[in-house]
Amino acid sequence: MTTPDRTLRHAETEAELLACIPVMRELRPQLDSTESFIERVRMQHGQGWRLLAEWQGGTPCALASYRWLDNLIHGRFIYIDDLVTTEASRGGRSGERLLAELERFARAGGASKLVLDTGLANSRAQRFYFRCGLLATGLHFTKVLA
Repeated sequence: MTTPDRTLRHAETEAELLACIPVMRELRPQLDSTESFIERVRMQHGQGWRLLAEWQGGTPCALASYRWLDNLIHGRFIYIDDLVTTEASRGGRSGERLLAELERFARAGGASKLVLDTGLANSRAQRFYFRCGLLATGLHFTKVLA
């Protein structure tokens, strides 16, 4: 999917992944080093993780990381790990374009759903997800072990 000045494509090379770090840090400020980001990306790639980016010129302005999964609850689905748009790009429909592209991938790949989690207090994101047709269908429970 392309707009006149923006293009959606996966970040594949190390240089492209490195270019995505400032955008990802807007959502995940705990990513304290380039090395830890690259290490996590390499590990997650082995689990089928991909990073779709909206590029403006050679610079990413929005990201969606995702993976294909299968389970008894959802069947085959795409799980969206991260969805973030830079502060400067918000309101420009980047998030909508990324979600639409992931939906296109999911339908073409035989998936029955897109699934993502968001914080209970993140009401702005929740309003955005509702507008994009995602519905809250459950609660995600976590127990911190370390």
